[in-house]
Amino acid sequence: MSGRLVQLVADYGPGDLAFAELAQLLELVVPNADVRLTTVPAFDSLAAGWCAGRLALCPGPPGRLVVLDVASGGARQCVGRARGHVDVVGANTGWAWSFLVGEVTGPCFLEVPAGNGSLRSPQLLAEAVVRVSNRQPHGVCEAVPAEQIPPIPESVVAFVDCDGSIETTIAHAPSAVGDQMRVHIGDFAATAQVTDGHAPVREGALALRPGVQPFSALTVGGGSAAELFGDPRGGAPVALAPAARRD
Repeated sequence: MSGRLVQLVADYGPGDLAFAELAQLLELVVPNADVRLTTVPAFDSLAAGWCAGRLALCPGPPGRLVVLDVASGGARQCVGRARGHVDVVGANTGWAWSFLVGEVTGPCFLEVPAGNGSLRSPQLLAEAVVRVSNRQPHGVCEAVPAEQIPPIPESVVAFVDCDGSIETTIAHAPSAVGDQMRVHIGDFAATAQVTDGHAPVREGALALRPGVQPFSALTVGGGSAAELFGDPRGGAPVALAPAARRD
């Protein structure tokens, strides 16, 4: 019998002890857990929130579990439920829940201690997961107040994929397909063509294309947009302006 898919979004890698410890705890509390890891930069709650939203809201097997484990600074663990009976568990830290607001039932606090300052506690996260996995009604507390979940920042880098694609929080391309836009991220600038995401991007060309709805992404045909812009961190502002026309 196949196990329950557990999508773990964390700021450590598969070779870290933190992953090994949490993975074996999840195996104890989620029968036949099939743990898959997505890694984000250290302390990057914006990237973690973007990934959690993508994994919880995109098509996938019903009943899967999305777990966020980004250094939380002692924030309380929470739970929310997306369509398809997808449960999301993680601390309310930074933007971890910002991409899920309005898309999940909750989030609600869990009856789990908040931890000690910046200390990461796999045991506390596992306690949160077992309350959700076992459907313990007494383990779910009050809803998280809306003012405790920050809005998604506008026009910033949200997540950089392993292929160098830059997912942003730019809501829709501010120009028509085929137009040229000058893109600035930090000290780097390049000209991108607005595309509809269907046609392949020309080798070496920068494209501003539809990303995860309703946001836009930057990609380079056969290359890396992240490298082009100096490997920007999550939260780096992205500025767009019409490119100067060449007559």
